[in-house]
Amino acid sequence: LTVGDPEVPRAWRQCVEDVCLVTVGDRHGEVLRLRDGPEDVVLAAGESRRLAVTVGTDAAADLAVEAHLISPWGTWEWTGPAALGAVLPAGGQVALEFEVAPPPGTEPGQWWALVRVAAAGELLYTPAVRLVVT
Repeated sequence: LTVGDPEVPRAWRQCVEDVCLVTVGDRHGEVLRLRDGPEDVVLAAGESRRLAVTVGTDAAADLAVEAHLISPWGTWEWTGPAALGAVLPAGGQVALEFEVAPPPGTEPGQWWALVRVAAAGELLYTPAVRLVVT
């Protein structure tokens, strides 16, 4: 649904998606599951690495997924994007990648990060991993 009338508030003019899950027969599966990742990221200031997760589904239709990188304050300037979207193909999987790139001069230290993935009303939180700047 998209509301295009310029007289309605701007927030109401965004595209909205609604989802209904229907189980056919005795088929039982997971709408959203973690297939791979994430792994610790160890790097020096000025370097760049990927923090990646792969999610899968047993659903018989494509799903729109939204992933958020969650990490402590002070890391947001060098991790991202904060959120990204993808299409998870029916019965398949999709890789979701974020960049970790502490700028030169970043003090050595250790932080954490995890990814929250949403699809079809389901939420999946990955295990937290370490972000280590050497």
